[in-house]
This record gives sequence, C-alpha cells and structure tokens, in this order.
Amino acid sequence: MIQSIKTIVTLSLVIALMALLFTYSMFQGGFVSWFLFFSFIPILLYAIFMIFYPMGLMKIERHVHQHYLKAGQTLKVTVTIRRRIPFPLFYLIVEDELPEMVTWHDTKQFKYRFLGYPEQLKNRNKAKSVMFPFLRQKLQFNYEIDAIPRGRHHLNQIKVVTGDLLGFVRREQLVNADAYVLVEPGEIPLNLGIEQSTFEEGQQTNYAVKANHTNLVSGVRDYAPGDQMSWIDWKTTARKRALVTKEFEEEKQKDLTIILNGHAEDEKRWLAFEAGVELTYSISLKAYEDYGDVSVVALGKIRDDVTLKHGKQSFEKLTRMLSQIQMVKDNQFAKQLKREAWHLSKDRHLVILTHDLSTSIYQTILQLKQQQVDVQLVFVRSKHLIGHDERHGMDQLHYGGVRVTWLNEDRLTKRQIEVSAS
Repeated sequence: MIQSIKTIVTLSLVIALMALLFTYSMFQGGFVSWFLFFSFIPILLYAIFMIFYPMGLMKIERHVHQHYLKAGQTLKVTVTIRRRIPFPLFYLIVEDELPEMVTWHDTKQFKYRFLGYPEQLKNRNKAKSVMFPFLRQKLQFNYEIDAIPRGRHHLNQIKVVTGDLLGFVRREQLVNADAYVLVEPGEIPLNLGIEQSTFEEGQQTNYAVKANHTNLVSGVRDYAPGDQMSWIDWKTTARKRALVTKEFEEEKQKDLTIILNGHAEDEKRWLAFEAGVELTYSISLKAYEDYGDVSVVALGKIRDDVTLKHGKQSFEKLTRMLSQIQMVKDNQFAKQLKREAWHLSKDRHLVILTHDLSTSIYQTILQLKQQQVDVQLVFVRSKHLIGHDERHGMDQLHYGGVRVTWLNEDRLTKRQIEVSAS
C-alpha cells in the first residue's frame, strides 16, 4: 500500500514537471524555452518508464565458495544478477544484507584486546557495489567477508537499487537468495597445567599423565626387555641374583565434565562469551588426549551435551554444537547448574567456564564443592570491567577450595594460556 502511494506521488510529480515546462514554453516562447522543454522530455519519459520498470523480473543468485570455515578465515561470495528485459539502466546499487552475527571481525586471539570494549570490533564495511549496466543482461559482484566470526550464518536478502538520472525515481527491490555457512570456533593454544589422578591410596598431582608412576610400588616381577633401568629393584636383584623390576600400581583417572555458561545479564559480554566457547573447544580437544571420558555440556536456551568418544562423529557433534550456540540474555545459569549437579557423578572433574560471576553462581559452585565435587572455575572478564562483587566471589571460591582461573585480555592474548583442567 505504501509503495503504491509512493508510485502515484512520483508519477504525479513527473507529469506535473512536464506540464510546468510546457506551460513555461508556451508563455515564454522563443528558442531557449522550447529547447529546454524538448531537452527534458527524454529524461522525464525515462523517469516514467523507470516507475513501471519490473524490478521483480531480475533473477539474483548468491554463491558462497565455502560452506565450512574456521573462525577468522575469509569467505568469498559472488552475487550474480540476470536481467530478462534489456532496458537501459544508468546505475545499479547492489548491497548484500549481512546478518548481525557477521558484523564484527574475528581476529583470533588479537580480538581479546577489546574484551573491555567489544563494540569496537563491529566496524565491518557493508558488502556494497555500484554498477553501470546500461544494456548488459548479466552482472556479477564479488566480495569477501574477512575474519568471519563463529556461528551458523544465514545469508538471506540482497537489496538492489536503481533510478533515473535526476533522482526523481528510486526503485528498490529486496530479493531472497538463501545461503548457509557454518563457521567452526577457533582454538586457543593451551597448557592444561597440573592434572590430578586417583589411586587406591588417595590423590596425587603430576605434570604428565603416564601409564606408570614410580612412587606407588605394588610388587616386583622378573625383568622384561624394554623395562627402564630406574624400575629395577636392586636389593631384590642382589638377593635373587637375577634382574627384578618393580611393578607399579595402575592409574585410575577421573573423567572430565566441562560446563559452558550460555547466559548473560548484559549483552555487552558477548566477546567474553566467545572466549568461553573457544576455551571450551580447546580444553575439550586437549583434555581428550589425557582423559578417558570427556563430556561437554552447554547451558543456554536449551541444554546441549556431547561425550567425546573414539571416531569422528562425536568430534563433529561437538564442533557443530559450539558453532551454533548463541548467548541468551537472562540470569538462569545458576538454576541450570543446580539441576545439572543432580546428574553429576562425584568421581568426575568438573570445569565450569563462565563470563558471569554473580552471587547465585558462586554460591551454587560452593554448594557443589561441599558435595565433594572436584570443581574448577574458569572466569573470563576484562580487567577494566571486573567489579568488587566479582572479586569477592573469586575470593570466596578460593577460600572454599575451588580452583579459580581468571582470564582477562592480558592472559587471553598470550601465545599460550595456562589453564588447569584437573
């Protein structure tokens, strides 16, 4: 309805201008006035034709050169326009309407320098081009989305604008040209640091998970080729006059559960949430090499989880889950964490990654610790934005026996980040 009114108004203005020029020529007379009238007639007739030009007959297609990328890579896109009617167009403006999720630059670890003011990353130029087709029926527009961020991106509408020479007529058309791109989260170089293993005699900390531990001897046996010299029991060897090797107690590892906070009371924490996603992905892949069972739980709009197993299927599910998860604006994480604790076995390590540390969250974590759950917190927050309440929360967790790792812009931009997953 609004478009029809605009068309009628534009047509009326063009006709009125023609009538005004004709009236001026009739009353003024002379060569100049009639020359002016006849000079403007083609321009005004073209404007009338442009009012009725069928924009809907344009066929517009979008072709993405890659459907699967890693965060920070460059996506190449080609927009093709095919015109069925060879009507002369003096200009054509083509603009790809990019989704909100693509408006910021993912510069890998360097983006965390803006952890305190993430809006500065939203400086992407529009995918826009001005063409001068005239009678050409096929046009192409190529552009790139560099440093593309994580997510499942839906590229949908393309806007096409044209008009007459004097700007009396402006025709605009929005065309749906669907394309989907899945961008996997980036990986952060990690050093998982100290790990804990459980033995029948209690707990012990070590820096590398090994098949045998030389300080827990369970017996002796005859020497076998391949045994290390440090394993030989020299006293028993001297007594028996034959090489005897110590036997070590077999390690029993705890399994690992990683919980990601997908909630936030403030939308401006979206970059800290992105750090949590990348840390979850990196810790999962790194810990899988050392732990027998690694489970990842994402608590957001819905609960989603995956258990890493041998084979590609579980890793593909993890990648897909962390690629598509989006932050939800509410404060329901503490409640979801409590519900999650009911299903959590006490013989598992628990790592919680969060960009928010409200009173309800750290009190819930303290309750988990009181239930003998081996829990660790990884907290992402800019050093410029962290408040007194959050520092108090970290202190309370520390005094309660919870291992706390605070990651700010200084630590996130290092070549390697130290995170304990024990």
